[in-house]
Amino acid sequence: MPNKIMINLDKAMYSEGEYVKIKLDYETLSPKQTMHLVIFDPSEKEVFSEDQYMNSQKGLYSNVLRFDTKQWRTAGRYKVAAWDQEGTRKEVFFQFKTKA
Repeated sequence: MPNKIMINLDKAMYSEGEYVKIKLDYETLSPKQTMHLVIFDPSEKEVFSEDQYMNSQKGLYSNVLRFDTKQWRTAGRYKVAAWDQEGTRKEVFFQFKTKA
């Protein structure tokens, strides 16, 4: 059975100044895995990345990011990707709009 990755966002569209809540659930047959979480802007440029060490067979990770820095200036479709060291990968998308 392959490893299982679930990524949940609190909504599908965000505006400048809002917070995004990312929740990652991870199930594996072998504990002690490292999860990689990366967010790409609409041009596929990496705007956020973080590695998280999971020390059990079922892991839970969450993070809250605020869209108020210079890397969050591009409106469009962003990709959130997570993968483990064995190559299991999951991607989700959200829309981001800037203030006019």
